[in-house]
Amino acid sequence: MGNLQKRLVEHLISLSPKDKREIANRIVQVLGGDPTPQVTGLPPRRGAGDGGLDGRIPILIKERIIRQKLKSRSDGLEIPIDTIKEEFTWVGTQAGFNIKIEKDKFSRDTLNAFVENLRREHIFAGVIITAVKLAPDAQAEFQRHNDNDMDLCHLFLENLLSGDISCSNICFVAGDISENLRKNLREFLTSQT
Repeated sequence: MGNLQKRLVEHLISLSPKDKREIANRIVQVLGGDPTPQVTGLPPRRGAGDGGLDGRIPILIKERIIRQKLKSRSDGLEIPIDTIKEEFTWVGTQAGFNIKIEKDKFSRDTLNAFVENLRREHIFAGVIITAVKLAPDAQAEFQRHNDNDMDLCHLFLENLLSGDISCSNICFVAGDISENLRKNLREFLTSQT
């Protein structure tokens, strides 16, 4: 990535927790989501970290289509037999969102807590944006969850700022994310001076 993006991320990491929350909220809004955590089955709002989700965003996700045919059994009943298992279609849903603008790596425990919060909310897609890499054990857990029942996407803040926004299993539907994010960050940084 370019030096400009690296310097900007370094600056964002040095901001106060309040300012980091404002940046995180702007990122969620740029991605078309609601930065207000919507948590079910819990007491009234408990603070900024309520539910472990920084918000929800609309996405398209790959849904597997399994075509079946009916096979007649000797007793006259028909049972479904899978014929095609590799066909996909894109469907709309929501993804939970977690943003960490910190110098510490996103840990395995943090990742698993995020996944459990997604499951509690009946969400099976999640997007994580971090200023630094995932810890090695978090990378292994990330892959394990993607190999099972979750669709997780990890983006570096630097990549997001440079316009490199890609997830193989999730498609964002919010329009020109990079330009909107740059505009929002420019407004935020201008308001600080």
